[in-house]
Amino acid sequence: MRVSKYLLKLVILTLIVGIIPVLSLGWYSYHYASKSVLEQVEERNTQVLRQSQLRVEQTLKMIDYSTAQLLNLPIITKAIPKKLEPTDFEMVKELYNNLSSIQTYELGIRDVYLLSLEQDWLINNDGLDSYNHPGLKEYLLANSGSSQGSLWISGNSASVQGSEGMVELRHAVINIKKWPINSRNPRGLVSVVLSAQQLKQLIDSDPGMGDIFILDEEKRVIAHPNDAQLGMDFSEYGYVQAIGQHSDTNGVFHDAADGEQSSISFRKSAYNGWTYVSVVPTRTITSQAMAIGWTSILVSVVVLVATVIVAVIGSRQMYSPVRRMYRSLLDDKDTHQKNDEFLVISNRIQGILSDQSKLKVELEGQQKQLVELLVRKLMLGEAKPQEALERLQYYGYSYADQWETMRVLILQFDRLDSTRYAEKDRDLLLFAMGNIAAEIIPEDERLLPIVMKESVVLLVGSKNQSEEVFKGAVFDRAAEVQISVKQYLQLPSSIGISRSFQCWPESRRAYEEGGNALKYRARLGEQVILFIEDVQPDKGKEMIYPKELAEELSLAIKSLDLERTRNALAAMMDALSVQEYDHNDYQLALVRLLMELIRLLQDAGVSYHVLKSGEDSLFGDLLKLHTSREIEAWFNDTIVTPAISLLEEQRQVQFTSISEEVKRLIEEAFDTDLTLEKLSARINYHPQYISRVFRQETGVNFAEYLSQYRLRIAKRWLKETNLTITEIAEKLKYNNPANFIRYFRKMEGITPGQYRDKAE
Repeated sequence: MRVSKYLLKLVILTLIVGIIPVLSLGWYSYHYASKSVLEQVEERNTQVLRQSQLRVEQTLKMIDYSTAQLLNLPIITKAIPKKLEPTDFEMVKELYNNLSSIQTYELGIRDVYLLSLEQDWLINNDGLDSYNHPGLKEYLLANSGSSQGSLWISGNSASVQGSEGMVELRHAVINIKKWPINSRNPRGLVSVVLSAQQLKQLIDSDPGMGDIFILDEEKRVIAHPNDAQLGMDFSEYGYVQAIGQHSDTNGVFHDAADGEQSSISFRKSAYNGWTYVSVVPTRTITSQAMAIGWTSILVSVVVLVATVIVAVIGSRQMYSPVRRMYRSLLDDKDTHQKNDEFLVISNRIQGILSDQSKLKVELEGQQKQLVELLVRKLMLGEAKPQEALERLQYYGYSYADQWETMRVLILQFDRLDSTRYAEKDRDLLLFAMGNIAAEIIPEDERLLPIVMKESVVLLVGSKNQSEEVFKGAVFDRAAEVQISVKQYLQLPSSIGISRSFQCWPESRRAYEEGGNALKYRARLGEQVILFIEDVQPDKGKEMIYPKELAEELSLAIKSLDLERTRNALAAMMDALSVQEYDHNDYQLALVRLLMELIRLLQDAGVSYHVLKSGEDSLFGDLLKLHTSREIEAWFNDTIVTPAISLLEEQRQVQFTSISEEVKRLIEEAFDTDLTLEKLSARINYHPQYISRVFRQETGVNFAEYLSQYRLRIAKRWLKETNLTITEIAEKLKYNNPANFIRYFRKMEGITPGQYRDKAE
């Protein structure tokens, strides 16, 4: 049977049309998957590495700050130049308490050492048994000549031997701070030892996606998920040398690590010279892409086989499929075209295309969500400039390509408390705020407003306005939006505005600037419009922490005077708010105040954990607040009022305990030469304090209570014993029997002899 040339050509054409797209699609799927997976994993590793660095350095800076506060304590400055003697046990005890105070659970500090270079003594937070560690002293002295006032170093490769035992520094991280801080010949040192295990907990390493570790300045490992790697020298590793040759402080490159090709992410710390490294084997990254590739090959093979079968079998009956298509598309109103199958097919295809056009119109209704996604990616720095412009043009925002300057506006509600709304209404209110902004600002001057992190984000632009004119126009639009939100929603709102920018990649920076501008509400109050360039202070200005007001607040709390405490807190907040500050400095000042109040409670024996009621820590709750009024109210409700209640309760318990102890000692030593001074020495309280507490609890002073108790004893002895009145007077420590008889008659109305006769 002769094969038709048309059939042969149709088979060959069908095979070519089927094979080439399938092969191209398979290759493209694998290539695109590999590239996409690699980029996503590298971006993820970069972010994880950055977060790990931030956690580690935040902990180190908190330790650095704590040791600086420790060195500024009067007891420290008084003790360092002093030669400690056995009689200085009170000073040693106070030193020990202060060293222990910074060894908190959150910071993970293992040991704290205080070294006097003048008097050659060493004490740590274990107490008096650590006065002499010659090896440790030599180690600290070797680093005391550094030009830096505070130094972070890794521990020795071996333990330091001292007369009192071993000081284990292997793989530890040590902070050495001089006193005075910038002196080239310091008089004392404070050393904080942080274990490698604490650093290990701070780095976020996924076992399935490589390792994240930290190298010191000598390229030795000081934190690693694998403890066996700690202390190893990585300076000879090729990728570590490549990191050292990079001029950038962070980056990603590919190199061989441990014998296999890997993706290397690194960050160089300007704080202490450490290097944070993430090593992910390429095979781990591309394993998913390989699975996609094999799946694509399998699908391609199946499609190729199906294509060959369809091409061979279908082409033999070229007319049969056309006929079947004709029959499936034919209906009663097309019967007059019975002899023109292709015309019928063409008409029906036109109907399908018409339906497709209707579907396209419906899909355009989803365009808003696509625009929101694009704007969100711009704010997060995830959109490529060319891709962003193409998509904006496709979505109908072609005018955005003509903008010469742009700004980002961040709109937030100042508060929902004391309004008719609840926290659950926030999302709906933000949506309403975005709609108000979209109605007021012309469409050709903005992109679609979106909601991000409890804020409405709006990007506005201008074609040919000068910087001053554009800034004024933006302020006018922002004011209109703010007034409308107040009018329609009855809610106060504030708006933060970024600096001008010209390039789309700067959208992320502008988004952060708008958010930072809003943080200055703490000084300026509610319902403000803040340009970041107007509110951000000069770089050289530093915030002055009002120590006197902080001390006044502490004294007010100790005095248990709630009204005085609230006035002191208000003065403290006013002093912080009126200064021109960077919001980071302001937050640090608030954290410092909170730490001082917590330390006040801890010194009084009260745990600050009893103050915590929410899921976040006290510090997390504090940093979420926006305005000075909210911050002052939070301090009042969460810290000050509960602290006064706890201290008052503790003082009451302490008073009762002191009174009971005084009574017990009187019962034990009533027949001795007992005085208030001798009693105070036994229970370690000042005589005046004991006298005041005892009178408050019993209603009588110490001398009266002792005399009354001795009188009761005398009456019992007169009844039950044959002791003479003179013997009783001597035992009860009266100067002479006459004084005893005189006091007895005064209290009982009769003499001791008459009392005994009456009792018989």
